[in-house]
Amino acid sequence: KLENSPTGAGEHLVFTSPAAEPEAIQEFLEGLVTGTICKQADLEQRLPQTFGELRARGGIYDGLNMQHERKLAMCAIISVIYLLRGDYEAFTADQKTESKLSRELWIDIQGFVRWCDLSKEMTHAMIVFLAIRGIGKAAPLLQAMERDSRSPEDVVLMLMKNMKSKVPSVEALDPSEVVLIEQAIEVHKSFNFAQLLQGENTPYHVAMLQRLVSTYGRRSFQFYLLSIVGMMCGLRGAESYKGSLFMDEVNGSTLMAGIKSLQWLEHASPQGIYWGYICLRAEMMGCPAEELEELAIMRLMCLTRTTAQGFTALRGEWLRLGRTDRDLLMDHLLADGVHTPTFVFTFLPAYLVNAKNNKSVGLYRGLFVLVELIDILSSNGFLERSDRRAVIVNLQDLADFTQKVESSGVFMAVAGHSSFVAKFDRLECIVSAKHKEHVSQMIWSDEPTQEMRSLIRRVDRRVYCVNKEIERLTH
Repeated sequence: KLENSPTGAGEHLVFTSPAAEPEAIQEFLEGLVTGTICKQADLEQRLPQTFGELRARGGIYDGLNMQHERKLAMCAIISVIYLLRGDYEAFTADQKTESKLSRELWIDIQGFVRWCDLSKEMTHAMIVFLAIRGIGKAAPLLQAMERDSRSPEDVVLMLMKNMKSKVPSVEALDPSEVVLIEQAIEVHKSFNFAQLLQGENTPYHVAMLQRLVSTYGRRSFQFYLLSIVGMMCGLRGAESYKGSLFMDEVNGSTLMAGIKSLQWLEHASPQGIYWGYICLRAEMMGCPAEELEELAIMRLMCLTRTTAQGFTALRGEWLRLGRTDRDLLMDHLLADGVHTPTFVFTFLPAYLVNAKNNKSVGLYRGLFVLVELIDILSSNGFLERSDRRAVIVNLQDLADFTQKVESSGVFMAVAGHSSFVAKFDRLECIVSAKHKEHVSQMIWSDEPTQEMRSLIRRVDRRVYCVNKEIERLTH
């Protein structure tokens, strides 16, 4: 079903998803409104019949060997339908009693759903969006795209605009509904909500979201926010799509903290929205953040996916850092990318969690190496040379290395054996091939010249902080 031609995405799709008749689609939508189509079995049967992309045999997911993504899409759509119908029992059907979404939080989510105020036409668009978005992850289609347009969102937009026969559910939409989906995809491409939840992005990204929302309008924003909820509801759909396994009490609480913060988008500053979310997370964990250093620690808590029970240990690792290194890391964690330029480290949560879980590394060493990386990037003028207020740095290679390394000595030297390579609009942190050869060694010592460079960087940091403190005191 897949051809190997590299000349374009179209040549990788030599099949077409079956299309439903317009009357069948309207009958399905009417059934959702009236409640004649509301049972789990009815939805599992009717959704693939009405939206051909979702068919287990003969749909586009089947053709691309993406049954996992198809199940996630099914779960997302079914969950949204239960949310719109207010069916708590169906939504939580397969959740474990001890972690089940509470009635109180369900009422909170229902208030948000009412705020979104979806019409029947918008509901149709939402189902189609959730049905097709997973197709964008298909490796053959991503590889066939232009090198600077290889995101899942770019793939879906290309299918919608140039290959509509492959996604026939889009052709059944009104033009205004198509625009709604296209705008939602553009917003998802520019603003990663999951990165907000993890404290991975910055107020700079919230400012970008504000500009898009001011351009697209309130209805598009409401559609976008509900699409986030639907996507997250479907994250465990491969296990079961009888309601949402993922959206339990813990995940639902975190999600709603992010959603409530973004609902202020039309009225508050990017900094207020971003740090408002961090403060909400702090309150949820019983660790209110009132001082700047506490805010930095709370952002770190999000980045490391630390629970309330792990707060004391996290703070202990933070305090193990010297005052100079804590100040540098605090400055980084508090920089907004709007008024203060900053580095945005993608895969930073993965890196920190891998450090925390690796007994040869630990969170303290992970933070120390992060300080080293920030220092190297700053001293080499990457912020000054960029025309952006937020410079993206991809840490995936370092995160993988951190998960595998077996010697604390090998890990602690990694900053001096890494380079930063420009790739499109970002930098990539690459661990040298030679250093990776030592990943399984238990005993290892660095070259004297590298050790000296690392020592000089530490001294420079201390001198800088001392001068900064002297300047503050004399003014």
